[in-house]
Amino acid sequence: MLEVVIARKGPAETLRARKKRETRERVAAIAARLFKTRGYERVRMRDIANAADVSEQTLYNYFPTKEHLIFDLDQEFERRLVDVVRQRGPQRTIAQAVDREALRFLGELLESMDTPTGIPASAALGVAVRRVWIDINARAADRLADALREDDREPHSPASASIAARSIVALFAVTMEQVGLAAQSGKSARSVRRELTATIERATTVGTLALGHRRAKRH
Repeated sequence: MLEVVIARKGPAETLRARKKRETRERVAAIAARLFKTRGYERVRMRDIANAADVSEQTLYNYFPTKEHLIFDLDQEFERRLVDVVRQRGPQRTIAQAVDREALRFLGELLESMDTPTGIPASAALGVAVRRVWIDINARAADRLADALREDDREPHSPASASIAARSIVALFAVTMEQVGLAAQSGKSARSVRRELTATIERATTVGTLALGHRRAKRH
């Protein structure tokens, strides 16, 4: 499961939004516990709803399929990528912000690399999960492209924003995938960190559209 710490930034939440987020997080935490104790394939959506004391319809409103519960922080993942652009410091380029956040993301993933999830490789690498993962990445790339087009310091055309956004999302997505595969194969966290750190730094330096060579405008 996407078990990483994601800092919340931006405007304060409304009471309604906070309650929805808290319910979603509670349901996801209960699902994670059930997957770990019973095994992913033995847990039904009905079991999760009962354990969380919500109706099945409420559960499906938050998570359309059981596969979506594997990526329980998908909305926060999307927000995190957008904040890389919108919340970066005034003297920091997008490339620098991506590099810094991707390395932080890698560190968070490595901390939970050996945590058992109860999700077998057959499910984690299955077609249904991959379909959900592709959809999550596509939605994140669309939102990130909007942020790139709206950025006044490093403006992007619609086409360049879409290409850069997909490249940035791919950097984070592949990092997550590689950590997961490394955990399944028994690789050490140290070797994974060394390999992926070098990959991230190369990607942000020589990335799509020479992203690493853009400079923030001075005001």
